[in-house]
Amino acid sequence: MLWYQGWNLVCDLRSACARTRTFLWMALCLAGFATRKDLVGVTSIVRALGLAPACYDRLLDFFHSPALNLNQLTRAWSALVFRAHPAILRVNGRPVLAGDGIKVAKAGRKMPGVKKLHQQSESNTKPEFIFGHSCQAVAVLTQALSSVFALPLACRIHEGSVFSNRDHRTLLDKMILLIDSLAIQEPFYFVADAYYATGNIVRGLLAHDNHLVTRVKSNSVAFFPAAPPPPNRPRPKGRPAKYGKKIKVAALLKQTDQFQEAPSPVYGERGVILKFRAADLLWRPVGILVRFVVVLHPQRGAILLMCTDLMLPPWTSSAFMACDSRSKSPSSRPSTSSARMPIASGWQP
Repeated sequence: MLWYQGWNLVCDLRSACARTRTFLWMALCLAGFATRKDLVGVTSIVRALGLAPACYDRLLDFFHSPALNLNQLTRAWSALVFRAHPAILRVNGRPVLAGDGIKVAKAGRKMPGVKKLHQQSESNTKPEFIFGHSCQAVAVLTQALSSVFALPLACRIHEGSVFSNRDHRTLLDKMILLIDSLAIQEPFYFVADAYYATGNIVRGLLAHDNHLVTRVKSNSVAFFPAAPPPPNRPRPKGRPAKYGKKIKVAALLKQTDQFQEAPSPVYGERGVILKFRAADLLWRPVGILVRFVVVLHPQRGAILLMCTDLMLPPWTSSAFMACDSRSKSPSSRPSTSSARMPIASGWQP
């Protein structure tokens, strides 16, 4: 019965294959992905399904076949998830997408897409430079019992593969293109870490009525809206002032008299009360009002958040980041050093 239901779902991906034979090989690979017990590439598929040794080369030919349209497969998979999954997490009627980048070390330096990468991490357990693949992925958050689960939608290698010297797109531009390739037909929230708190990401999302919820760095600054000129004075020459007083976002933590309290949304924490403060300020990279939320945890320190949706309750932004952390690393635990930091790098449940 389970395989019968799975086959009905896989049939919705038939439009991505130019031939029926290609579609059957794809269905065979998906069955191997679902049943294999190790991660050794094509060999694990052959071993899990008990295929003949001659199928090894045929599987390699399938993965390089032009009869499989990757972009069409991405759109078909995204449409299948939103149509068939019964527990997609929604806030204000919008689904919640999570995005991140990962650098995976590879031993083969002649492997396609492998390059020397610099790891920007606050963990001293990772080497500063590695040879590997630099990937970016997008997933949709789904409800799983009392927690959330990140259901992958698309992943691409975005560094190391150069097809034109005229291609000057950055990783941020490629993330927007990856999101657009999903062809999601409804507005959504995109949750990411501080690396994606840039004007390119915000403009790319707002162009399709989507919104960004992200962390911001501890040295981020914003501006109060400029005060209107007095009505009894003549209007000065030039364009009216748009930006008012400059403020560091971290300075909101010092306004303790304006903090509000709410229970912690972090998985596994009971009886923990968090304090938060929200302020709608002008952010210069996009020149519009965005909502900054500072959250103070009694043990884990402080975290600075930003949301482009001014209608979203401030406390929901911190709940988004808690869901994003637990869905991407459910087994990690906060270190004692991050709890002592004035502004923690992020909350991990």
